[in-house]
Amino acid sequence: MRIPVVLLAAVVLVGPARAESPDAVKSAVEKGLRRLEEGAANYTKNRQCFSCHHQAVPMAAFASARRHGFTVDEEEIQHQIEFTINTFRPDREKIAKGQGVGGTTTSAGYALFTLEMGGSPPDDDSAALVEYLLTKQRTDGSWPVQSNRPPMQAGDFTPTYLALRALKAYGPAEDAKDADELRRRVDAAYEKGRQWMISAKAKTTEDETMRLRALVFVRADQDVIDAARDALCKEQREDGGWAQQPDRASDAYAAGTALTALSLAGVKPEEEVYQRGVQYLLKTQRDDGGWVVETHSPPVQRFFDNGDPGGKSQFISFSATAWAVMALLEASPPPDARKRQ
Repeated sequence: MRIPVVLLAAVVLVGPARAESPDAVKSAVEKGLRRLEEGAANYTKNRQCFSCHHQAVPMAAFASARRHGFTVDEEEIQHQIEFTINTFRPDREKIAKGQGVGGTTTSAGYALFTLEMGGSPPDDDSAALVEYLLTKQRTDGSWPVQSNRPPMQAGDFTPTYLALRALKAYGPAEDAKDADELRRRVDAAYEKGRQWMISAKAKTTEDETMRLRALVFVRADQDVIDAARDALCKEQREDGGWAQQPDRASDAYAAGTALTALSLAGVKPEEEVYQRGVQYLLKTQRDDGGWVVETHSPPVQRFFDNGDPGGKSQFISFSATAWAVMALLEASPPPDARKRQ
């Protein structure tokens, strides 16, 4: 018999969780969204290439905020879509042949994730990135990470989850003409990736969260989803957060990714494990709306100051802010409830 999530949380946490006020959560979300909008806009002024930290994850936060009834800058969303497309369009032919993507499978997957979150329809640019992913799949069904820059680029679970999403979002439509062979390849790749994700063993919190998201996405058996969900609940720290690795302290990136994955897997925001996570995020948010997480990845490019909090830890901190905002959004009251307040 499966142990309820709330009991699992009680095993590893001390003391009862209190429900945070809707006003506190709403204020934190709004401050976080403004920080994300400013940072994402600044990035496109400082750099000309797509960034998983400054386009992909913030775009998911903007999309979630819009679903939850918060005001977002629609022009900025469109700008981020165009910026992403323009990064890859010049090398479209090379990309379709499996070349020309810096960051390889992770970048290609996060680029398509950005377009999906922004509501961008399939086109020749997305088709080239899908073809790129098809060329990079391993024989075991996974998509390999090409670097060791934790947490976002340190395991195969993240690029595999992103690739699975991309194949569904940007594979050929059912009524597409002359696409039978491509559809066969996409379906075969998806099924191999699905089976790998179900059987693979996670090692880090990033692995666990991305695997749980993927298991829900590919509609794995409920007992498989439940086991992954309960394992992630057990990793919650006494302070209410999660850590990227066992020897590290809790941080907002790990907490945000864990909470959003748990929400997808059916954990309700009023449950103890979620409320403790919300409390952790609220008490660690800065006055400027962001969260700071210390980087532990080797730099691959010369540092530039984008104006985000965190100094040389700006990139991971910005991504952490986006995940934290998404986690808090799941605990915010629905739009109709906010209107009545």
